[in-house]
Amino acid sequence: MAHKEQLGMVDVDDCTEMLKDLVEKHPDLFGQFLGQLDLSWIYHENALEGVVITHAEMESALKGRPIALDTYYPIRNQKLGLSLIREIASSNEDFKIDLDLMHRINRVLSTDENGTPSEREYRKFIPLHRTYFHEIAQPEDIEQKMEDLVQWANNNMPTDENAIMFAAEFHLRFMKIFPFPKHSGKVGRLLLNLILMHYGYMPAIFHGTERQRYYDTLRHTARQMEDFLRGMMMNCIDNAEKFIGHELKEREKREFRQRFMNAG
Repeated sequence: MAHKEQLGMVDVDDCTEMLKDLVEKHPDLFGQFLGQLDLSWIYHENALEGVVITHAEMESALKGRPIALDTYYPIRNQKLGLSLIREIASSNEDFKIDLDLMHRINRVLSTDENGTPSEREYRKFIPLHRTYFHEIAQPEDIEQKMEDLVQWANNNMPTDENAIMFAAEFHLRFMKIFPFPKHSGKVGRLLLNLILMHYGYMPAIFHGTERQRYYDTLRHTARQMEDFLRGMMMNCIDNAEKFIGHELKEREKREFRQRFMNAG
């Protein structure tokens, strides 16, 4: 038990259950939080890839009124990706990780004014100037490694108790393949969060301020990735609780002011 507490296992699971109780009491406020969460998620996902976007650009892009094409598609497509994994995570169908799922997510992220990538387009070269610095698979090895990853995933589908460790190891394995010409990082993190959400957890949003730490963790072990992941999950849970608590206090203030005015 001491080892579990050290890794934060008890905290994440217990705090997730407490948040679920809070959400059941205040679903409207949680819905408001999710709207704010998506804006933060889109911002930080792009920041990890070195794309800096403004709040005005996000608002315009999500309303279908792009300010600039170089930010419009990263914003719009990331939002579509979030909607896709939420839909899959909430589906009653058996959860399955396969190549079709990974390519489907990649297609959503890759859609722009030039169309979509081919059905099975893998990376064909090692980029000279890379955002990520960990070792990645040689292009000729990608197809086999992706098939091996799917087999590993389906042979090791987790129980509720080890879902976070599974998500961390899957993410590390996927990122070491780095299969697509673009958006491998975004695809990998959407898959990671799809796994977490399917097992009833809040997503883990890797903040732009944690960019270097995240890159460094990709060079290390699955256990270290799990530790980092748990920290990001706790951050999301904490933000949800703070948002709902703040809104409840604001609601109380409004109700008090209304009662005071009515009494006058």
